[in-house]
Amino acid sequence: MNVIEQELNQLVDAGLPAASVYIEDADGQSLFFTAGYADCATQQPMTPDMYYRVGSTTKTFTAVVILQLVAEGELALDDTLQELLPEESILLADALTVEHLLRMRSGLFDFEDDFSLKGNFEAHLRPYSLQHVLELALQHPAEFLPNSQFAYCNTNFCLLELLVERITGNTLGEELTNRIIEPLSLSDTRYPDEDDLSLPEPYIRGYTQTASDWTECSHVFFGRGDGALISTAHDMARFFHALLTERVLLPENFLDRMMQIVSDDPPAEMAYGMGLIKESLPGGEVWGHSGRGYGYHHFPFLHVESGRFVVCILNGTYGFKEAELNDEPHPSFTPEFRNEVYDLPLDEGA
Repeated sequence: MNVIEQELNQLVDAGLPAASVYIEDADGQSLFFTAGYADCATQQPMTPDMYYRVGSTTKTFTAVVILQLVAEGELALDDTLQELLPEESILLADALTVEHLLRMRSGLFDFEDDFSLKGNFEAHLRPYSLQHVLELALQHPAEFLPNSQFAYCNTNFCLLELLVERITGNTLGEELTNRIIEPLSLSDTRYPDEDDLSLPEPYIRGYTQTASDWTECSHVFFGRGDGALISTAHDMARFFHALLTERVLLPENFLDRMMQIVSDDPPAEMAYGMGLIKESLPGGEVWGHSGRGYGYHHFPFLHVESGRFVVCILNGTYGFKEAELNDEPHPSFTPEFRNEVYDLPLDEGA
């Protein structure tokens, strides 16, 4: 039993329904490890071609579409929301730019922190429109001046979705399909309609901890341009290799800018580019974007120098935002373990 199998078994022994790790190198070699069940009722294990909700990794896809539009001259990173969305009631819109949204430096209120949603499992069991979540967010005052600091905010990427609609005349789903999903042959990636909380078969069931133990929550609201995407481990690998290894989705100068980190003093809570997160593991830097919501938590990151992509997936969560309310530690993948995954020889899994 290698270190990956040991870690996955420990996570399941600690109470999680299932955990998995998918590894894919730049040459296409891959390994998959799993423990526990994708479906607790049937005791079906996870496989890398099963659908699941990738959550905030959607932000990387949305950012690519926006940066492609910038590269095409359809808008500029320093365009303000007052110029682009004059009909919306956005505080400080004359100082708030596209780049501020992409870099999580807007100062806007996160709609997921609205009292109607925060820590409210039942409220997430129905869909919400893009317009509704924006209304939730924009009824709150700004939390700081644009570009004065970093603060992670889902509202930013919902506004970016609205910009895509205004500029192209298409939905974000249509633009994702035309610009990313079809060109990369991501046959198992979906951007659902606003009223659709279903998942295609076969899918990993999501579970959240409630008073009655683990409750299935596969059909749950995960946001819009900030988190609605559905995909598989295989397609996650294909996307991040195309973006960061093959570099075919953006012109080189735009990808470089996407990966630039704004320095703050004191440093921000995460090293955030434009829809990309840099994590510094003991063995080096990896790039990607984790995603989390009720029932699903995953970490898709790629080590650019070696070309190794790794996605670690959990299908059990202890609520969403509740962890922030009570600050309780729960079983998850540690940075030390994720570092070992990047160093593991592929023949160890043979």
